[in-house]
Order: sequence, then C-alpha cells, then structure tokens
Amino acid sequence: MTAAPSLPEIKVDAHAAAADAREFLERDRLMAAYALADIDQPDVEGSRWWVARRDGDVAAVALVVVGLPFRPCFATGTPDALGAIFREGIREPRILLATPPRGRLAIEAIYRFERLDHMRRMAVSVDTFRPRITHPVTRLGPEDLDAVIDLYGHASRTYFTPDRMRRELYFGIYQGSALVAAAGTHVRSARSGIAAVGNVLTRLAYRDRGMATSCTSAVTAAALEEHRDVVLNVRQENAPAISVYERLGFVVHAPFIEGPAVRRAPWERLFGSRKEKK
Repeated sequence: MTAAPSLPEIKVDAHAAAADAREFLERDRLMAAYALADIDQPDVEGSRWWVARRDGDVAAVALVVVGLPFRPCFATGTPDALGAIFREGIREPRILLATPPRGRLAIEAIYRFERLDHMRRMAVSVDTFRPRITHPVTRLGPEDLDAVIDLYGHASRTYFTPDRMRRELYFGIYQGSALVAAAGTHVRSARSGIAAVGNVLTRLAYRDRGMATSCTSAVTAAALEEHRDVVLNVRQENAPAISVYERLGFVVHAPFIEGPAVRRAPWERLFGSRKEKK
C-alpha cells in the first residue's frame, strides 16, 4: 500500500517583510483591520509579526503589539500554520488574543484562554453610513486628556497620552466641565484605508440618552473622511449595542473570539498532547 504524500513543511519567519504579511491580511481586510494598521505603523505601539509559510506560500500571520502592557495579538490563517507560529514564534507569557474561530484548537494547544468572549466584527463604509447625532459633540485633543482619564478611569492613564489624543480621532460630550460620554479610534491607517472605532463609554447617570450613539456617529463620520472602511468590535450577546451600530449603518462582517491567554508550560503542553492521543 502506498503511503499518502505528506504536506510540505511549515516554516515560521520572525523577520518577514511587512509587504508579505500585509498581502495575506488584505485577503480579509475587515477582520484584519487592527493588524493592518499596526503593520503600517510598527513604531507607534511597537508591533512584531510572524509569518508561517508552506512551500513558500503564506499560510498564517500573527501580530503582537509589544508596546502595550496587555499585549494585543491578532492571528489568522490555517490551523496547522497558526499552531506552528504559536509553538515556535510567539513567546509572550500572556497575550490578549483575537482570532477567527477556526484557529482556536490549534492555538489552545500552546496558549490557554483565561476567558473567552464571542465577538462580532462590524463594518461600515461611506455607502452604508447613516449619521445620527442628537447631542452637541466636541472633538477631543491633548487639552482634554485629564477629562478623558477621569471618564475612563485612572488605569487608563498609561493608555491615553497626548500623542494618542493627537494621533487618533476622539469625540465626546461635556455636561458643564465633566466629560460624560466619548468614543474614539483604537487604530487607523491611511495606507490601508481603514480605522477601528472603540472605547465607547457613557457615565452611568447619563446612559440611555443616545450619547454613545452621537459620539460613535461623530467618530465614524470623521474616520470615513480619511479612510475607506471603519470597523468595530462588539460581543455577540450585546444586542442593544448591535442595534445602535446597525442604525448607524454598521453590518456584521464575521465572528471571532477574543480573550486573555497564557502560554502553557511545557509539561502542560506535553500532557495535553498525550491526553489527545488516548
């Protein structure tokens, strides 16, 4: 009996050109929006990426933002190629991992999710956007930094910096001297023509008045003036938020999973592989 031919070996490249990673990620640019922005501006947050190739063709890409303490990571590609990247490339002890569902099992052989959120990536373009601003909205900048930190909490001090407030698009609503609602872009890239909206927050006493909708609408409108597509993330069970975003013209693009994950100890990976073979 003739043995089945084996697949070509997967090789992990920790020094791949940005163009190689970008070309692969562009196959699903809406899902890879954050990674595309980070590749286009690697020095902004300190990004690293790994490419896995089979017979010379890129089969998976993973990117880690090492400049942020919570180490965001996006990974996409075939399960076996993703497994190789996480086994041989990424060594971070803890990451905040986002990936399409099909890569989960391969990644979990190396990293264990501490919590898992089932998410939806939503997207909007100029053709589908429906602005909805019912409150006076203010563009926020470095001069609003103290108010922004007060809204998002003291722990946000390391994230919100004058540079970030200059670089990103943030809009908010003031009541007197207090910033009571805001939204902004996490990342954006002129080269890839894409921006990601997030950090949508309203103080508890001011909720259910449409303020979050107004802020999100203002950010989206400003982002679409400079970028072809705008995306955002939302938990799949958050029906009220999904409804708000749909009224603005956002549509669900695809599901993904996200959560903090820790690298398994060698003995844990070995035990897990033996357990699977039984």
